[in-house]
Amino acid sequence: MKNRLIALLRWSERYTKTDMVYLTSNVSWLTLKQIFLALVSLGLSFAFAHLVSKEMYGNYRYLQSLFWTLTALSLTGIPAALLRSVARGKDGTYKQAIRLSLLWSIPSALVALAISFYYFTQGNNVLAWGALTISVVGPFLQASYLFGSYLDGKRAFKTNALYGSILAGFPALFILTAMLFTGSASALFFVYLASNVFVACILTIFVWKKFKPLLSNKSESILNLGAHFSAMNFLSTVAQQLDRLLVYHFLGATELAIYSFATAVPDQVKGVFNNVGSIAFPKFANRPIKDIRASLWNRLFKFTLLMVLVSVSYILVAPYLFSVLFPSYSDAVFYSQIYALALIPIGSIFPTTILQAHAAKRELYFLNLSTSLIQILSVLLGVLWYGLLGVVIARGISRVLSFVIAQLLISYNARRTT
Repeated sequence: MKNRLIALLRWSERYTKTDMVYLTSNVSWLTLKQIFLALVSLGLSFAFAHLVSKEMYGNYRYLQSLFWTLTALSLTGIPAALLRSVARGKDGTYKQAIRLSLLWSIPSALVALAISFYYFTQGNNVLAWGALTISVVGPFLQASYLFGSYLDGKRAFKTNALYGSILAGFPALFILTAMLFTGSASALFFVYLASNVFVACILTIFVWKKFKPLLSNKSESILNLGAHFSAMNFLSTVAQQLDRLLVYHFLGATELAIYSFATAVPDQVKGVFNNVGSIAFPKFANRPIKDIRASLWNRLFKFTLLMVLVSVSYILVAPYLFSVLFPSYSDAVFYSQIYALALIPIGSIFPTTILQAHAAKRELYFLNLSTSLIQILSVLLGVLWYGLLGVVIARGISRVLSFVIAQLLISYNARRTT
């Protein structure tokens, strides 16, 4: 049966133009992990909808967005640089990556401390204590999460799926327990951040003991490459969180809670399909872009058709999903249906992954800067002109433009390198 399945997958490669045996054997593990993550997220959302007020949930989500925005001041490009190094056999780079990540988290910690002091002077203790948590606990999160990039580089997708599921499950239990005993958004945020760091550190120890990276087998260029990726990511990191920050400041905590529920399920669906990029990265890193490009357009077309089907299916199911699970957030259904259309152009993960795998710095700089500026400008105008609906539409427009720009840059890079 196994041989027949392999033969069937090999036969299908003439149409998919993809190594289907490699993809099927690895995507199943990461897909299972992402499905588990989606179920955990769905369960937490259900608990938030029934146990936490919209005001408190809005403050909690704002603190999360503030934390991820401040990570732009750290070496956010280290995970991608580590993945590329390990995929090329330099697994000793793992220790370097952890040390650099911790060192370069200091600026974000200092800014968070200043923000905490500001909120204390304004009498907003909820956000003040939340910012202080970011300053003290936040610097350890990225370093502890690097085991995922290391495992992807080693193509240990099964192990990464297992560890990723553990990293999602245990903190969720801590957060759920905290909901029952606290009415403070800052306390809930502390549990979220501290539990993730604690579990991720334990998993890092397990990965280190299991794979025993050779410290001598390291890449000397990881800081340079990580710094380039971080510079490229700066605006995109801000852009990814700006919508929530603007909704909070212009529309309030309650509207942010509604927006968070509207985007929650589509973003989880997007996460499932983003796994394809992680699986493809090691393959892309060891093949010339010219060879990859030969079958890229065929893959993009079929992947986009699949996302059209997924998007339409969610639009039809969304009203029933919210009526059963989140009845108190029924006003988020329309926004969620509009936002689901932004799933269609997520095929941009393929050209972006290719450019990262080949360290195409010039193209990546242009891609990140242009798409981030488009998203920042569109979201800002959207929230000012049309409120919550404007933000949702702006997110969709920015993804479509990212899709187009990423494809053009792949063609440009292929011509330039040739």
